[in-house]
Amino acid sequence: MIPYWLLLLLPIWACLEGPRRPWPAWQAWLIGITLTLFIGLRHEVGGDWFSYIPYLTRAEGIPISESIAMGDPGYNILNWLFADNPLGIYGVNIVSGAIFSAGLVVFCRAQPLPWLALCLAIPYLVIVVAMGYSRQGVALGFIMPGMLALERGRMWPFLLAMAAAATFHSTALVMLAFVVPAVRGRTFLMRVLRLLILLIVGAALVQTFLAAHVEMMVAGYIEVEYKSEGAAIRVAMNLLPGLLLLLWPKRFDFTDQQLRLWRAMALTALVCAMALVLLPDNSTAVDRIALYVIPLQLVVGSRLPCTQLFGLKQTQLLLAVLGFCVAVEFVWLNFATHASGWLPYASVLGL
Repeated sequence: MIPYWLLLLLPIWACLEGPRRPWPAWQAWLIGITLTLFIGLRHEVGGDWFSYIPYLTRAEGIPISESIAMGDPGYNILNWLFADNPLGIYGVNIVSGAIFSAGLVVFCRAQPLPWLALCLAIPYLVIVVAMGYSRQGVALGFIMPGMLALERGRMWPFLLAMAAAATFHSTALVMLAFVVPAVRGRTFLMRVLRLLILLIVGAALVQTFLAAHVEMMVAGYIEVEYKSEGAAIRVAMNLLPGLLLLLWPKRFDFTDQQLRLWRAMALTALVCAMALVLLPDNSTAVDRIALYVIPLQLVVGSRLPCTQLFGLKQTQLLLAVLGFCVAVEFVWLNFATHASGWLPYASVLGL
């Protein structure tokens, strides 16, 4: 467990030293490289480790066109590139980890308290998602910078980021829905574009729910259990910051453009919670959507100390958020059903 705790405690120490301290370029690179190596060089660690090996083996000796035709072309091309390479699965994981880490670092640097945003990301987004849901982790690596573009009203960079994310996990297309509340425009072209986006999102939602049912029928409940049994926890973790933002929107330091986007994300967290209660048989599908809402935790949590909610001072709220981070990691490592897939941490370097 020591490597996981070091990964969290070092950012906590930096956060206590100076939570508002911006990251210079060298520091951002150092953080990104550290996360990339931690994620990419792991050996038989993470819930996806053995389930993703077949992606690599089936890419051996086939033309790239055949690999692309298998679906999720970004991830399959990545496996094709390393199928006959000595790096093998480690090469795939290093590139996947690099994309995720780059997106996370860019996202954290854009927050008012970057170190606090990183602390919030480590226990779950990094350790559980990036190391246990490789394809969706890469998708989030594209989604997070895309959301930064969208909160500035830059639609086309966002659409490009979503297209890249969808090549690793097609369910990422559901994120296109956030263009509707975030980007204003009454031109005919914008109306047509919104309609097209809603149609794509609708198709992505149908595909997400159908794929979840097919996976359950083909693979069986046991094989996909670890992916869906924690849905309630993940949804609850998104719901907490979502409710804080919905109840006290003016307390958070958002521009009008940012507020439209993140309020829509908060509403999505609320809808996921309701769907989990009303449609328990679809927990796997709800969970897949909830994974993409996790950046909400970083955005709201990194602004919480400055809100003075409940009459608490900045230092008190900062310590509360850091305590939450420690609690999440402690509970996951000690009590999660499938934590054994992450323990002990092992590296291909033998560390």
